[in-house]
Amino acid sequence: MATNKILIADDHSIVRAGVKVVMKDILPFAEVEEACNGDEVVSLVKANDFDLIILDINMPDTDSFTLVSNLIAYKKNARILIFSMNSEVIYAGRFLKLGALGYLHKESNDVEVKKAIYSVLNGTIYTSQRVKEHLNNELESRKTDNPFEKLSDREIQIARCFLLGYSPGEIKKMLNLHSSTIGTHKTRLFEKLKIKNVYDLGELAKLHQLEGFNS
Repeated sequence: MATNKILIADDHSIVRAGVKVVMKDILPFAEVEEACNGDEVVSLVKANDFDLIILDINMPDTDSFTLVSNLIAYKKNARILIFSMNSEVIYAGRFLKLGALGYLHKESNDVEVKKAIYSVLNGTIYTSQRVKEHLNNELESRKTDNPFEKLSDREIQIARCFLLGYSPGEIKKMLNLHSSTIGTHKTRLFEKLKIKNVYDLGELAKLHQLEGFNS
């Protein structure tokens, strides 16, 4: 009998433990590895052929967009399920475009978690009903009232870093960018959002109820 190999990547041990409990209920004989940062994820993925990678995108010192792109590059058929507190509406489509097969909000119930895991294990794209409706509406209208959706993936990353209180120096180290590049992205995202400072950015995030975006 073939044994599934699963990787759970999250910087909170209690989250990893909770996912393992659900996973053991679904696949009692699965081999489960754990990682708490991007470097550990890359190392484990290079050394193993995982049937499923459950990945948080808010791990410290981790550029999540680059991480997902690299994982797909290392293992073309990697089955990645994003498991995050970040806004599904803002992030799901972006990570699906990068090659992830699913996006699941951490507030989802056990039934939803199991459904997502089964779907991605079987190579089927998974999103919540909310995301499906949003993506369908977006395709129909080709426009959005949410200004954050005008931002590029990199601008979204930098906006969130500022909202979390990171300094330009910390962002430079985390995302491996030059200071001038960060300044350019900051200027552009402020222009797109029609705001003047980080305080305005926080207020706009609250206004559009971007759960997980600024916390």
